[in-house]
Amino acid sequence: MKDRTIYFYLAAVLTVVVPVPGRLAFGLLMVVAFNVQVLTGVLVGHLTERLHLDDLKNVIVSVELVAVTILFKQLVIFFCPVAALTLGFSFYLPALASAIIEFSYKYAAPSLAADMKEKALRNAVFSAVALGIYLVRDIVGFGTVTFPVWRRIAVAHVPFGARTTAAGAFFATIPGAFVLVAVLLALYLLVTGQFAALRRAGGGR
Repeated sequence: MKDRTIYFYLAAVLTVVVPVPGRLAFGLLMVVAFNVQVLTGVLVGHLTERLHLDDLKNVIVSVELVAVTILFKQLVIFFCPVAALTLGFSFYLPALASAIIEFSYKYAAPSLAADMKEKALRNAVFSAVALGIYLVRDIVGFGTVTFPVWRRIAVAHVPFGARTTAAGAFFATIPGAFVLVAVLLALYLLVTGQFAALRRAGGGR
């Protein structure tokens, strides 16, 4: 499973981070939506196996993901309408990514508790990275830190933002998000490559 973790992170980033406006407020909602979609998908997937509905599992999980997303979006509309209006169809993109991952990279499922623990840990790592990217885009691109609050977006201005420069504003755009993701991916591959080289060197002694 470890060799497929990078595909999970890439799919998640490309759907949860890149196409969404570079505001931490929107990132918080998208990350919560993604976690809810993944964990409820795990629950429903195991439920279908318990009910011996394996042949219908993909259909049932797909319908469940859409239903959960609709419900979550309705809650966001009630809580913060401006965020729901801005994000729009973006709420459904994480559901698409989690469904593709679940169906394309299937493996022998562990117990429900083990599966939930694995997904929760993996989601926690992704959530931290995604929120970090959103925070950087918010500060560098707009000179603000934003949060979704009751019926509006709260904005805190920071004195060191680069929103007045073209370079700073670039990171708030979709191409800027791609650049940040590419830099993080390059660092990840560099670090994992160094660790792999150290393990090979240690094994050769």
